[in-house]
Amino acid sequence: MEVKNYHNYRIKLRDRQIISIERNGQKIKSFVEPDNHSKLPKLYIVKSGSEVIYVGQTTQNMRTRLRQGLKAQGETGYYGYMWKDLPEVNLLIWCFPNRSESYVETIEGELVFLFRKHKGKWPEHQTEIHFHNASEDEIKVAQAIYEEACR
Repeated sequence: MEVKNYHNYRIKLRDRQIISIERNGQKIKSFVEPDNHSKLPKLYIVKSGSEVIYVGQTTQNMRTRLRQGLKAQGETGYYGYMWKDLPEVNLLIWCFPNRSESYVETIEGELVFLFRKHKGKWPEHQTEIHFHNASEDEIKVAQAIYEEACR
């Protein structure tokens, strides 16, 4: 299973806000297509250095999703990302057009399980995960993404 079609960004943060987005060593103003689309299922991995620290999924555009996770302070019971005070992270995004949110959420659960299985611990800033029984295809996609993220 090949899932090399993803975007890799370097995100610089200050005061829980995105201050810079880079792709291929170039500063850009926003996320590229299709990462900036709403209603498109996406899986994203956050890395600090070479370490995967968080796996998430969303159908929101990425800027909106990140802003919510960076700003949240628990007013509604959601405290946001536990990595929101880091100065810089790498963000890998896979988009899944013509797939359901449930499909991507299943891959997310399988992927987090693979990190636990192979690394002996959960991603450092993973605070919740939703598990579903996975099909063979979903397991293969999760394995391929795991291998790509750990390169």
